[in-house]
Amino acid sequence: MSECIHTDRLLLRPYEMADADAITALIGQWDVARWLPRVPHPYLAGDAEAFISRHLEDPDALAITHDGAFIGGCAIHDELGYWLGVPFWGQGFATEAATGLVDGHMARGHRELMSGHQLGNAASRHVLDKLGFLPTQIADVHSLSHGAEVKVQKMRLTAQDWQARS
Repeated sequence: MSECIHTDRLLLRPYEMADADAITALIGQWDVARWLPRVPHPYLAGDAEAFISRHLEDPDALAITHDGAFIGGCAIHDELGYWLGVPFWGQGFATEAATGLVDGHMARGHRELMSGHQLGNAASRHVLDKLGFLPTQIADVHSLSHGAEVKVQKMRLTAQDWQARS
């Protein structure tokens, strides 16, 4: 993956320690954290700093910025993941960021990509549907924010479906 990805409105770039306050404020809101099984709640400044430290040199985990401001994060590791702060919901930013990531992933010759969404998260499901992901199975996943198991709809995108989406 390239160091930065430019889309029409966004810059996806490596994380910086200067992102810690914005990450803490945005992902620390329950309306965000509740949909992210790997995110504790409450989310503290030390959590953001530890996250950034782990991903400073990770080309597959990127900060999402709009007009120079941090608005969320995205990554492709074992699967595609993304999140945005509440003020940035409903503006197409998640789809735009995910499209940039997936495009690069498929251009490097990958044949498929996994992702998923917690049941009830209609916005995330809508993003994955627009990208061409198809449901595979429902899995129980431990959620740090809930402190319990949650149901996650696992989804898969093939290179063929990616190419056919438009």
